[in-house]
Amino acid sequence: MTDQRPILISIAQYQEPVLAGQLSVMDVVHKLDSFGVAGIELRREIWPDLQAELSAVRDHLNQRGLTVTYATFSTLFTPDSTAHDQLLRDIDTARALGSSLLRIFSGPAPLDLAHPAWDTARRAVDYAAAQGITLALENADKAPGNHLSELARTLRIIDHPTLRTNIDTGNYHTCGQDVVAAINALAPHIAYAHLKDKTLDPAHPTTALGDGLLPMAEIVAALNNLPQPIPYCFEFAGGPRPAERIHTSLAFLRALPR
Repeated sequence: MTDQRPILISIAQYQEPVLAGQLSVMDVVHKLDSFGVAGIELRREIWPDLQAELSAVRDHLNQRGLTVTYATFSTLFTPDSTAHDQLLRDIDTARALGSSLLRIFSGPAPLDLAHPAWDTARRAVDYAAAQGITLALENADKAPGNHLSELARTLRIIDHPTLRTNIDTGNYHTCGQDVVAAINALAPHIAYAHLKDKTLDPAHPTTALGDGLLPMAEIVAALNNLPQPIPYCFEFAGGPRPAERIHTSLAFLRALPR
């Protein structure tokens, strides 16, 4: 849309063929020119050959002047040292890939502020800061860490410029929360947005923008009103026609009032 609101697709649109070995991540990256988007979000969980492909993918994106973001299902509040170490490795991977942002989830933030999990979380935030990585904390689609109040509390307690939030339009709706209200409440902390529409079909719950039941025009307007740069990443499932859903969503955004 603009330099302040670059549009990215997600490897999630091609999850099934990538995990089935029908496409490599590099194959998907080569599709970016056909969409005219600014870049792509990649994920550890949808990258079978991550170590083998990372350097080539990074170099290709860099040479083409394309943006990359990185996402994982790691949590800020980790259940054990193994999970914490994985989060630190994810931060390292984001840096190696050339991403300045890593999408993570919350995990169970203890009510007791003296709980050692808070210190562990702060160490992860400090580590990300040292690597030049912003942690974009996302509202999960189920407990724990799926409510606006939980994210707002964590962002208030760990008040650090490296810890920000990702607005996932579908997850707030899934959890019975108003997406625009969440945007307004978290406005200064928003660094990233996962845009997807929702359906009533439990087998295919996400879809292209404008093809579902969410007030996407109102949601995008609320995000557009914020002053900070926010990459917009399409995060709906690709289904059998991922390119069609991507083009539909691009057309939806282009048709919105400026």
